[in-house]
Amino acid sequence: MESNLDDTTMKPRVLFVDDGDIASMRGVQRVIHPARKHAGNPVLVADKPWESDIGLNGTVLAEGGSYRMWYQAGGKNTYLNLYAESENGTAWTKPLLRQYEDFTGSLDNNIYLNRLALRSDSRRPFSVKTDHNQNVLYTPHMGKGRRYIMLSYDYGRSGYSAYDGYFLAFSDDGLHWTDGPEEAVIPGHADVGWFTFDQRDSVFRGIVKTFLNIRGHSRRSVLWTESDDAHDWLMPRPAVIPDPEDEEWTQGHEGYFTQFYGMPIVRYESMLLGFLQIFKCTDGASSNGPMEVQLTSSRDGRRWQRVGDRRPILERGPEGAWDWGMVSSKNSLVSDGDIVRLYYSGTNRLHGGRTIGDARVDRGVGLATWPRDRFVGLRSSAGGGELVVARQRPIGELHVNAHAAGGSLVAEIVEGGNPVPGFEASNCIPLSDDSLDHVVRWRGDASLTSLKGRSADIVIKLTNAEVFSLWWR
Repeated sequence: MESNLDDTTMKPRVLFVDDGDIASMRGVQRVIHPARKHAGNPVLVADKPWESDIGLNGTVLAEGGSYRMWYQAGGKNTYLNLYAESENGTAWTKPLLRQYEDFTGSLDNNIYLNRLALRSDSRRPFSVKTDHNQNVLYTPHMGKGRRYIMLSYDYGRSGYSAYDGYFLAFSDDGLHWTDGPEEAVIPGHADVGWFTFDQRDSVFRGIVKTFLNIRGHSRRSVLWTESDDAHDWLMPRPAVIPDPEDEEWTQGHEGYFTQFYGMPIVRYESMLLGFLQIFKCTDGASSNGPMEVQLTSSRDGRRWQRVGDRRPILERGPEGAWDWGMVSSKNSLVSDGDIVRLYYSGTNRLHGGRTIGDARVDRGVGLATWPRDRFVGLRSSAGGGELVVARQRPIGELHVNAHAAGGSLVAEIVEGGNPVPGFEASNCIPLSDDSLDHVVRWRGDASLTSLKGRSADIVIKLTNAEVFSLWWR
């Protein structure tokens, strides 16, 4: 198991989610691959007396061969901040932490934080909603007492602060927390925000929600911000906004329009990925409608772009399923060898509360997965196609993640517009199967060590095949 997607020890792979590394391409199409949902979903449900209306609304981290989840449940006009653990990522336990009282006055529960209790002598639950969307970040570089930090949203009405905003807390173990600054580090905005520490760039990145008037509708929108120390943040600015293509599903119905509810972000290899929560409003009042997730990408955390044809990367379940109404990704993308896991909140109700046939509301935490790097690929038809990956510096062997079963893939190394002798496509041994890790080889004595320190373009030629990533090792 890999505990951190944000790994700076290896040269990052080239992904084909965007065109950032591609000089040119022809005869290929960018294809989005929706996550595959776990057959045993939901993997976490409300099964304790103090839990109800359960959702992730928090974080999942992989550490030391196991998984840790900070999640949330509602009840009696409050949020409870709860903790769970798993050895395999599917079967979860809820340890008795004995730190805070539940609604019965018992300490025998898995409540890990009561933010109001940090500023009072009480350990009881308060009848007010606090700590919305707890982002737990692993930050050992912050020093003693701050191996983990948490950013979450609190309301001025809660009594925790005089005004709304995003607040900090600190911990050495993720379970026992100390209060952060008295005032919000990001004042105001709205109550859905997602944060990450980007190890590669040594910067905290955030996406916060606000309302913007866009083409005549007040819409939930997502803004980017960043910070060097998690205390002082840049003024949030729009990351992506709904455009006319986002309204095509409405077919001109009055009061139908698209909003962006939130966008968890994470460093993945050479880029940042965003999981944009698409809220399709159907009542003209920003209340009712379904939600799904689309993929976005960025190279710098500031300029974001939509991916491919905007097909959902995380789809709603079929009619009658527990996650038919809304699915929303959280701060929860983790790598487990050749599998990438995403944990998400799901429910069979729409945002406004309606279920099909007034069925009982189901809600829980689900698991969805991809094979490593296979969020998005570039696919050719039987007619063939090619792409040119620019400015590579050959180091060791060339590897590709590709599905070439029933077709073929060959590579060519080009300098100054001409194939390097011995590394022509005609001399490449064709790949013709499906593997997350192909090694590209050329016939004869061609060795990439002869190209060490030189810059070259890599031409990938595909016939009825799809390529997802490229790297050197």
